[in-house]
Amino acid sequence: MKCSKIVIRPATIGDAPTLAQVVAMAIGDDEALHNYCGANYLTILREVARTKGTQYNWENGMIAEVDGVCAGAVVGYDGAHLEALRRGTLAVIHRHAGICPKVSDETQAGEYYLDSLAVLPEFRGRGVGGSLIRALAEKAFSEGHERVGLIVDSDNPKAEKLYTAQGFERVGERTFFGHGMHHLQLKNLWDIHKRVTRSTRITEFQRRVYLELLKVPAGETITYRELANRIGCRSAQAVGQALKRNPFAPAVPCHRVVASDGSLGGYFGERSGKKLEQKRRLLQEEAESLRR
Repeated sequence: MKCSKIVIRPATIGDAPTLAQVVAMAIGDDEALHNYCGANYLTILREVARTKGTQYNWENGMIAEVDGVCAGAVVGYDGAHLEALRRGTLAVIHRHAGICPKVSDETQAGEYYLDSLAVLPEFRGRGVGGSLIRALAEKAFSEGHERVGLIVDSDNPKAEKLYTAQGFERVGERTFFGHGMHHLQLKNLWDIHKRVTRSTRITEFQRRVYLELLKVPAGETITYRELANRIGCRSAQAVGQALKRNPFAPAVPCHRVVASDGSLGGYFGERSGKKLEQKRRLLQEEAESLRR
């Protein structure tokens, strides 16, 4: 039977019990749950979901409702933040369960990680899971992320099929909680103009800087002062700070912005070392490509 209406909304702190249940269902293995956060794992996971700065906290969650009734949830976050979020998660587990589990990395910088997804049994087969996946991907892409990643148990082809039906593809293998896992990713197919225009994780000033910079073709450079003048800004330093925080590099080519004296200037806040060498290399590669 098809549901009449599926609504996806951001989770609130009051959804902590649902998020705990979803994380437990996503892990699935009772022994793994006991090893992770003790015999009272649902109680512990509820505390984690209520606590900011953790992997499963409510701010990272989205809830699916079917005709106003909670039907499932998804939890996701920037993979670059895994270390800090896991530290917060383990601190809550240790405080309430007295254990310090060791967990391997399931994600990394460069992907928005779909950590946990589950649909309550009575709502399965109604398209709720697919709706949650699409909503999380839309959120990730609207924030400017290039791809969404996840891991799925290699012994669970039905779950993998749910993700591949949404466009995910295998990119590698991992081991997590003692299980072999397939690493899947969904790539953001939006062009860079759309990603910058629709991003919700940058300021309006950053947006103006990045969209103007996209007009500078490969093989050419612009100074910080010139870029500032183009957007009607009096401060080259403010432009430099926006470029330092550029989450779209190198697609938004901040490596093409140089100092007024012709030197490279900086790159992501560094004026020497590996970052500056990376900037030099990107400019050289673009110049060589145009000569071919």
